Amino acid sequence: MKFDNLTKIKLVYFFKSLFFFSPIITLFYFSRGLDTFQVVSLEAILIISVLLMEVPTGIIADKIGRKYSLSILTFFYVIGNIWTIYAHSYREFIFIEILFGIGIAFGSGAIEALVYDSLKYQKKERTMGKVWGSINSYALVAGVFAVTLGGYLARSHDSDSFVLLLWLYTIGAVIAFIISLFVTERKHEKDIVRKSPLLLFKESTVHILENKSLRRIILLSVFTLPFTHVILFLFQPYFLMANVNNALFGVAMAIGSVLGFFLMKYAYKIERRFGVSKTMFVATILPGLLYLVMAFFIGPWLSFTWYVLQKGFMKIRWPLFSQYQNTHIKSYNRATVLSVISMIVSLYLGIMRLVLGKIANYDLITSFVVMGVIIVVGAIAFRINEGHVNGSESG
Repeated sequence: MKFDNLTKIKLVYFFKSLFFFSPIITLFYFSRGLDTFQVVSLEAILIISVLLMEVPTGIIADKIGRKYSLSILTFFYVIGNIWTIYAHSYREFIFIEILFGIGIAFGSGAIEALVYDSLKYQKKERTMGKVWGSINSYALVAGVFAVTLGGYLARSHDSDSFVLLLWLYTIGAVIAFIISLFVTERKHEKDIVRKSPLLLFKESTVHILENKSLRRIILLSVFTLPFTHVILFLFQPYFLMANVNNALFGVAMAIGSVLGFFLMKYAYKIERRFGVSKTMFVATILPGLLYLVMAFFIGPWLSFTWYVLQKGFMKIRWPLFSQYQNTHIKSYNRATVLSVISMIVSLYLGIMRLVLGKIANYDLITSFVVMGVIIVVGAIAFRINEGHVNGSESG
């Protein structure tokens, strides 16, 4: 394997995605004295932190270099996880989530910009979808491995096993941080150092508002978001309702992740075979249809199957949207524009997470119907074609 810049980033993604603790993180919080509301509120605090820091960190990345943002992200992961191991109060966990949020914000647009500019220098920017899918597939493979092993190691559900999984993840994050230090970055535009942060933000926002094709792509991306983190919390009570065997919870996550791995890795081939219009319509509307199917056709094996398909097919969109958005963005402020887009997404998700959580608390199935309807309507209303990707479509 050639140890070039992209390979280093793939390895960083692999080691930073070894979430051994995912199957037991809620139980870990319970063992530290938190109640259910406090656990859920930590996720909201994380989103708010990302939202508030998206643009500032994107501007910093454009000013100091994207490679440093990658190192900051992994360093914050290391510090945050060590702090988590020794934390015992809700207040401490709040500060930890804020730290994680800042780290995630640093990486959200900067890493994508770093990859695209590396490809652009090689005159291979049209392969962004393929490369970004490959990078994220490393994270998926790491996730499948870590969830499976973590669930087994913590099968006793004692507090010591929870701490062990957090230490295992911390080791992975340290390795990711070390590798990130060896990532190189070519200078983007030399005049970037003369642009003020406010000017960068203004130019990035104006660019989104004036570029109709980019705006359409963003609207489709936002209003067809498959609510990945929402289903992460809701699939467990859904499985209980459907009488799915408890032992199959982790298996469903693993199989869905493997399916997502292959769909992300070969998304560009699917698009090449069927074209932008058909591929994106199916990729965006299918999660919505699956939510509706999950709501109306419930049973042990049916629900298991729907969730596996949902977890897998919701992944195919990510590398494609990444390439389409980057096609319309200039190099010098790429991280800032992507951070503005991410800020829009975070705002939408923050609001919808509260709304869907309230609905699910009233009736779980209704929340699935609402998610499905929103996605289906968004896929139809903001459908894109080759013209939007190439910038030749006016609206």
